[in-house]
Amino acid sequence: MTKVKDTGSIAKTITELTGKTPETIAEKDAFNYLMPVMTKLYNLIQPSLTTIQSNNLIYFNSNEEYDDNAYYNQLIDYYHNASATFSNLIDLRRNMLIGDGLKPVQENDQATLEFLNRPNEFGETLLDIWEKLCFDFSLFESYALEVLYSPKNKGTVDSVVHHSPDTVRAVANDNPNLNYVNVWQLSKAWGRTNKTGKYVKPATQGIPIANWNPFNWASDGARQLLVCKRYSAGNEVYAIPSFNSILSYVELDAQLARYSLSTVSKGFTPQTIVVLAGNPDKKSKDEFVNRFKSRYSGADGERVLFIWTTDENSKPQIMPFQQVDITPLLQALIQITTEKIASGMGATPELAGVVVGGQSNLQSDYNKLGIAYSYYYKRTILPFQLQMINTLNKIMRVNGLSDLTVTTPPLILDLPTQPAQSQPNTKSIM
Repeated sequence: MTKVKDTGSIAKTITELTGKTPETIAEKDAFNYLMPVMTKLYNLIQPSLTTIQSNNLIYFNSNEEYDDNAYYNQLIDYYHNASATFSNLIDLRRNMLIGDGLKPVQENDQATLEFLNRPNEFGETLLDIWEKLCFDFSLFESYALEVLYSPKNKGTVDSVVHHSPDTVRAVANDNPNLNYVNVWQLSKAWGRTNKTGKYVKPATQGIPIANWNPFNWASDGARQLLVCKRYSAGNEVYAIPSFNSILSYVELDAQLARYSLSTVSKGFTPQTIVVLAGNPDKKSKDEFVNRFKSRYSGADGERVLFIWTTDENSKPQIMPFQQVDITPLLQALIQITTEKIASGMGATPELAGVVVGGQSNLQSDYNKLGIAYSYYYKRTILPFQLQMINTLNKIMRVNGLSDLTVTTPPLILDLPTQPAQSQPNTKSIM
């Protein structure tokens, strides 16, 4: 490697400090020093979300520390209780996936329309179930349908029943080198947590049901499970949602909300410190503190910190508590969290209902929102819809019916019209 002597000011300073003349590499060799050292894949510890139990049941864990089989439960909890940004984007996904509802490609195909409107044993039609499937794919990026074959028209599907993915677990293939699932199990108790959020031993067995295979309908008891899932590299059994990498920001959003609520409701940060001489008994302390709060800070005042000293000669002191304003930090964290969640879900903060920037222009915001909505549909929603519909079309083709389709209309907002300006009175006075 060619080296050149550096006679610049930096080199002079280093020479004065160390007594040594530095050498720098030639400019043409500098690029090699800028490249990061890549960590070899085989040196990394690969956390696994799935583990195979002794009964060949494949758990889907929320983390790699223990087998809690609660990944889906974690997603449900995040949707309901963690982040408004995350929940809004899940709802947006669902609504866009639903679109105008299922329709046959061949318009007015009566046989297909009849099948779509045929209720199952629980009174739900496939049109009703479509909305549930869209929510499942929004949150889990997978859905599951129990397919019931007709006892009369053998080999055709009579009806379908929805099962939420959190109730579905896979049984490992007898061949350990194959990830294809032949049997699933259904249960309401796969992942369990107690009131403190700690996991408890989950269920180890559910109701078995064969995987979808229309050629084996008779041997499977005319009952199979059709699972549609987004492919996840490294995990062919369950769908790891595309937004899995931003779940830490969803959790952070929840923690920031809890911190803000605690600050407002409990007021745990003191504003004033009162130092008192002596060390009376607890009853005397409580009586004094209550009288002090009642007179100087109100009945609910909790921002005065009392310190008692054993030095009876010390004079009482009242001093302000030096607080650090962390509001800018909290605002920055909230903004980063919102942007990361939206970006990780392929969207923009505006689509989650978050206003970005200090000023707003109605027409400009409308145009920006419309472009973001259209881009999000083509990039994320349309591929999901195609995969979901293609899976349903497997059922339709078994029955010799028309393929299905769904359309999501573009975003249309009604902008308020400006009031007409009144005309000046030009009537002359005679």
